[in-house]
Amino acid sequence: MTLKRACAIAGVAESSLGIVPGSTVFTLQAEAAAAALEDAGLHKNDVDGLFCGGRWGRSHLLEIGEYLGIRPTYSDGTVVGGSSFEFHLGHAAAAMKAGLCKVALILYGSTQRSRQERTLNPPGSGFGFQFETPFGLPLPVGVYAMAASRHMALHGTTREQLAEVAVAARQWAALNPKAYRRDPLSIDEVLASEMISDPISLLDCCHETHV
Repeated sequence: MTLKRACAIAGVAESSLGIVPGSTVFTLQAEAAAAALEDAGLHKNDVDGLFCGGRWGRSHLLEIGEYLGIRPTYSDGTVVGGSSFEFHLGHAAAAMKAGLCKVALILYGSTQRSRQERTLNPPGSGFGFQFETPFGLPLPVGVYAMAASRHMALHGTTREQLAEVAVAARQWAALNPKAYRRDPLSIDEVLASEMISDPISLLDCCHETHV
């Protein structure tokens, strides 16, 4: 099933970013949802597809739906780390193509930078994490570091090439008045920053997951 022309992105918005005292994951998502729907010329009652990834509760998707007063006919709570929302875009397009929903709302909110919480002992560490936790693998950065190491081994990717991702992201951030950091960034600066989990250094990381 091709997803070409299955749907269109009608509205986008961001909540407050960075250190957000007094905010919760719910208020941030509500802020972004209201602005995105306004940008699309829609109302929350138009939403029949709800997509969200998070780890703030046992049933994050149900909780945010209840908080917003949205009762979707189709929902998806896929969580695969920072790329969850790319998955959600594909899943939303597939759901629309299949006639399961017409208006999909994709949400995320984080107060991690405000809380400055880090963990080496995630819930369920007795399963897959039993092999990493004893050695102090920092999360979530360490998981991406292992993926980056594998990519280097298979494809000859260099740290300079990885740094280009951070530099490009900062160039886009310079165009966004809500961005947490808008100052220029160079490849040399990324390479010279503190190593967090080889081959990922401080400036390779997103600002929600490092101090």
